[in-house]
Amino acid sequence: MPGPQDHLAEQRRVPDQSRPREADQPNEARVRPDDLQARLERLPANHPSSPFRDDGTRKPPPPDLSEYELSLPDDPDSPTDPDLSAADQARTNPDGSWDWKGYHLTPEQSLMADQAHAKCLDAEGRDVNGAYGSRGLTPAMRQIEAKLEHSRLVEHTEKFAIKDPDRFKEKFAKLIIDRPGEDPSKLIHRINDGIRYTFIYGDAKYSSGVMELSETIGAAGYELYERRNSWVDSTKIYQGVNSTWRDHGNYVLFEVQIHTPTSWRAKQESHQYYALGHSLTSTPEQRANTARHQREIFSKVPIPPDVDNVPSYRKEGW
Repeated sequence: MPGPQDHLAEQRRVPDQSRPREADQPNEARVRPDDLQARLERLPANHPSSPFRDDGTRKPPPPDLSEYELSLPDDPDSPTDPDLSAADQARTNPDGSWDWKGYHLTPEQSLMADQAHAKCLDAEGRDVNGAYGSRGLTPAMRQIEAKLEHSRLVEHTEKFAIKDPDRFKEKFAKLIIDRPGEDPSKLIHRINDGIRYTFIYGDAKYSSGVMELSETIGAAGYELYERRNSWVDSTKIYQGVNSTWRDHGNYVLFEVQIHTPTSWRAKQESHQYYALGHSLTSTPEQRANTARHQREIFSKVPIPPDVDNVPSYRKEGW
């Protein structure tokens, strides 16, 4: 179903020729770095971009993580693969059913997924024009980010906060396969990453930062359902801490990942191997090769100090 991105795309495709571009405004003045800094200094202390904490003290400068930044693809979750034939692309059939890479949803299941995804879009916080106000999960995460001294949300957070609709359906189809005896109308509510966020901590502050972030999100009114510390799980290739939270106001789950700069980079580098390894159409040999590549990438990630002190957690009955 159409979302705010579709409205934005239309606006970009059809520019308003009756209005001059901002660069053509005759009174335009280039903002110098010192002017911008002065403006930031005058912001209220509780403003997310203010360089001051609520008590008036100055926030320390964030760690320089630029050397670790990885150029993100246009959309790492996009189901459109130029190497696949048209028949192998994600598609909704005339009867309303959905197919992709061997996964299938009936018309009723596909509609369930569309409705659940629309609920995620609403809870995330954008209006019909794609703009944010004070409501929604993404503005809330930005407010939480402003309270943290040693962490930040990853670049392009707003762009990737919502899972692609076909990836959402893929996850639903996997749940149906994994839990064949369960009601799909209940399984759809177990998808925890329709909305997702990633916070980065430097290695030295990482372990204490995971708990700091959990306490801050909990204090904001969200309920922790699960926290998985994959750093200490020898059965996992992936390294990081993933947590699932409930937004009771919108009755949706959302995911918060916590990474170091290098574990975030490793996750990005290994994404293509992860996707291939979890495809129904991949061969046993392909799955073995993708697992080997993922282990190779994550083996280069330093283990943060004291990370074994970060407890895993699972809400009873979840």
